[in-house]
This record gives sequence, C-alpha cells and structure tokens, in this order.
Amino acid sequence: MAASAAATVWRPTLPDNPVRATAAGKVAALLVLACVAAHIPVLLTHLPHFPGTSVLMLALSCACLVCVGHLWTKPTIRDWATTGALAAGMLVLHAMLMVSMMNTLTGVANTATPGHRHRLASHTMDAATPASGPLELLFYGASALALIQVFLAVVIVLPTVLRGQSQRTAA
Repeated sequence: MAASAAATVWRPTLPDNPVRATAAGKVAALLVLACVAAHIPVLLTHLPHFPGTSVLMLALSCACLVCVGHLWTKPTIRDWATTGALAAGMLVLHAMLMVSMMNTLTGVANTATPGHRHRLASHTMDAATPASGPLELLFYGASALALIQVFLAVVIVLPTVLRGQSQRTAA
C-alpha cells in the first residue's frame, strides 16, 4: 500500500522534454546576450576592488551563454527551465551583492544575529562608489531583462508542467 501511495505522488519532472515556443526562444536568447554584454563594463569596473566576485561574475555569465544556442535553435522545456532558474538565481545574487557592497561602503553592521558582526573591509574602496550613471542603468536594465527571462520561462514551462500533472492524475 505504501508503494502505491508513493507512486501517485506528483513530481515536477518532464521526461519527454518537448520543444516549446521557438520564436520566444530567439527573444530569450537575445535577452541572455544583452545581459551578458551588460556585465562586461561592470566586471571591468569592479575587478580591481572585488577580484573574486568579478571572476565569479565572469564564470556565471559564461554559464548563461551555454543556453543561447539551445534557445535560438530548439528550446526545450528543460532549456526554458534552466534559463529561468539561472536568471532568477542571478537576480537573487545581484540583490545579495548590492546589499553586501552597500553595507561595506556605509559601514553598516549586521545586528540581526547575536555574536555575528561585520566590519568594514580592509580595503574600503575609496574609488568604488555605489553604482551611478551608466553603471546604474546597466544594473537596472540587466535586472529588468532577467525578470523578463524569468517571466517567459514561467509562462512557457508552467502550462507544460501542469498539463503533465493533470495527465498523470487522470491515468
């Protein structure tokens, strides 16, 4: 009895991985390229002050490039899900990095956790100020493009996942 109950539990898997929304895939591929291009000036600006973060940014941007070819030619549900997950992850990472950098620049300490305090970094980044001008536009523009990528991925993947769920429960 326990085995049959476990077999009827719905899991969000996509075994057939159909091709979906090829025209939207081309738009998503262009959005990915625009986001990667927006990271180049930011990467060059932050490299002297944040070399580790800059290398991480470069690696993650290159990871996004892998999806471009798939999205352009035959975007499958897995490609859409991967693109959406990477874009959502980048948005979360951007938010964390911006809060971290602003706290470093302003000297704000984390008082939420007892015994856990942050101090100013030993390199107080006299030259690194909060994003302004073109860099700020790039940040918000790339974030908006990533939000569009997440929206496209959800709109395309969700109906397929829900359709698969209803087919499994009907059988």
